[in-house]
Amino acid sequence: MAELVEKQDRLLARVVRSQRPLAIAGGLLALLGIAYMVWGVARFNPRLDPRDNPGFDWPVAQIAFLFERGMVMVEELVPETPMERRLVYGLTLNLNFSAGMMVLLVRLIFGTLAMMTGFAIMTVVAERARLLAMIQKLRE
Repeated sequence: MAELVEKQDRLLARVVRSQRPLAIAGGLLALLGIAYMVWGVARFNPRLDPRDNPGFDWPVAQIAFLFERGMVMVEELVPETPMERRLVYGLTLNLNFSAGMMVLLVRLIFGTLAMMTGFAIMTVVAERARLLAMIQKLRE
């Protein structure tokens, strides 16, 4: 029975020691998620081609390449009349907006996942702190 009490004491001590690092990690993860979302929104420009300057998260920005075939087809068009030039310009803006919006939404999804994971970690730390306080009171 004494061995079981020792194991429980070691487990409780380990849980108590891990509280602060977990809270810091959860807070940092939530802040990074928020910062990533703000950065993604600040980078969004509906008129620019997202392929030109993808940012540090180029794998996420490569989602814009789903529109690559359509964008290349539009870029290869040679408008002959003013009306065709306006139509090609409008189509180019539409494709740039659609590709940029898709990249923005994926960035927001990843940022939200990071933020919510950080909040979940901090919630676990807060609830464990309450349980540890109850255990401490019961031991007294």
